[in-house]
Amino acid sequence: MLRLVCFGLLATVGLFSWAAPESPAVEFAGRWINQQPETVAPKPAGEFLSWIKLLLVAVVFLIWVRLADWINRDSMKIGARTEMSPKAWNPITVSSFLVGFLVVLFVPIFYAGFSVYVLCALTPFLVYFCVRLGKLRAEPDIRRQLKSKPGEAPPPPPLPQDEGAAIEFTPAGSNKKDRQVNLIRARQAVGYPQLKNLIAETLTKRADQVLMDYSRDQVSCRFQVDGAWHPLPPMDRQLGDGILAGLKSLSGLNPAERRAKQQGSFSLKTDAEKANLEVLAQGVPTGERVQLKFVRKRKSIMTLGQLGMFPEMIEVLKGSLNKPGLAIISAPAGEGLTTSWQGALMTTDRMTRDCVAIVEERETDTIVENIMIRRYDLQAGKKQFEATKATLLTQPHFVAVPTVEDGDLMDLLTHQVIANDRSILLRTPAKSAAEALLILYSQAGNRDQFANAIKHVTGQRLIRRLCDQCRQEARVPPNTIQQLGGDPKKQATIFNQYQLPPPEQRVDAKGNPIEFPPCPTCSGIGYIGRIAVFELIEMNDQLRSLLRKSPSAEAIESAAQKAGKIPTIKQAYKLVLLGVTSLAEVQRVFKQK
Repeated sequence: MLRLVCFGLLATVGLFSWAAPESPAVEFAGRWINQQPETVAPKPAGEFLSWIKLLLVAVVFLIWVRLADWINRDSMKIGARTEMSPKAWNPITVSSFLVGFLVVLFVPIFYAGFSVYVLCALTPFLVYFCVRLGKLRAEPDIRRQLKSKPGEAPPPPPLPQDEGAAIEFTPAGSNKKDRQVNLIRARQAVGYPQLKNLIAETLTKRADQVLMDYSRDQVSCRFQVDGAWHPLPPMDRQLGDGILAGLKSLSGLNPAERRAKQQGSFSLKTDAEKANLEVLAQGVPTGERVQLKFVRKRKSIMTLGQLGMFPEMIEVLKGSLNKPGLAIISAPAGEGLTTSWQGALMTTDRMTRDCVAIVEERETDTIVENIMIRRYDLQAGKKQFEATKATLLTQPHFVAVPTVEDGDLMDLLTHQVIANDRSILLRTPAKSAAEALLILYSQAGNRDQFANAIKHVTGQRLIRRLCDQCRQEARVPPNTIQQLGGDPKKQATIFNQYQLPPPEQRVDAKGNPIEFPPCPTCSGIGYIGRIAVFELIEMNDQLRSLLRKSPSAEAIESAAQKAGKIPTIKQAYKLVLLGVTSLAEVQRVFKQK
């Protein structure tokens, strides 16, 4: 039917071109195409039409015929599975062209009408192609159906292993044969399609970890993103066992072992990203616990300002790193210690000063441009102390040591500060800057020398950033703004995480539920990414005297605040006033402290 319409339009153009010169239609068309006023005397026969313009119209028409035919054949082939029926698309294609064809015939300005004509001819194809592309990504097995030639038998129905999300796995294995065997074992698992869907869903939500707890009847699941846990729908035990069999097979583990600790990994690839998935399974009294950890490619190094440190604190720390003295970077476990360590290294003057780092053979956290790496290998018997002593012979201005192995090395480094005016940067996991100071102080053999060398200690906590696309502004009482450290006269609102309207507002006038789709940016979580809240202890004589008495972290913190240190929670309140995070998030993080 579509081809008959196309040939009918072509015949119309032909009749229009070969009509008798004295025809009123041709006379009108001649004046239109040549833009001749009605007062001009008629031209001789055969000169009413512009053949160049008629040729342009015909070329676009022939292109449209080709595209319309392709849409017709393609929609007949995949329409049943993609809801792109030819009964819907053929009328759209033809009617759009007809509108453009009439415009090019009757609009007095030829090139204006011709532009509309081209747009109407090509737009259905462009729309169809974009919709089709999205459908093919959602249904990868349709591509095999499209490759079949006319007359061939239709492709077989998709295998169970091809169902589910489009993910490409590279299983564990020492060689190609082992990897192939592990992949086949995983594909044969009952829950393999659901395994792909679980991984795809958590990847889309930017999950860092997934925790699966197996009990007798069901499997409870949750995922962690930006340091916070979120629930997933529970699954029945049979499906959960099938998913676990697939995970263990891909990781090169034994699916039948449900008690002993097993650990493995495999890599995966989707249209959006690549990642490694570490699998840890351990039997527990109630059944089995399985932890999945996504390991993604590390992003570029961020500066301290990008991490969240305020400018005035950066200037203080920068001065400490570029002058003789000992500085310490600290953070709780899992709170961004590596990232802040790299940010501090970036802050150091690496252009006019000789900077070196003493790191273990397999360590990669300290690789920063213009910092010379000196490695030691404990497994090969090369000690950190000896490597550091040899490096100091080159007379560097700045030395970074991410891990101090013993007290002798600590004494060597603090001696370099006192005797040779060197800058030393250390790091340690700790819950606070005060605790980090005490940890490294207790490690020193010559503690008095350590107390004289130490200049600054940083600590930090990570809090989630509000999603800029769905955060909600809320008015709060003036005293709340004042308690946060703001000025009630200048600010009356803060921002909160997105919340659904009350239940009575989730239905329309007829009582039907109103759908509220999740935010596409944060997947409905309300937060996206994290920012560090920093604290900084600046040492003085009073703090050094207190340190020599081996006090508690609370005593150090109290003395530091009297000396002008801003508490970490007050630094977090500044971010609330700036709309970076919410008050509820600050309370959540510091309640866990």
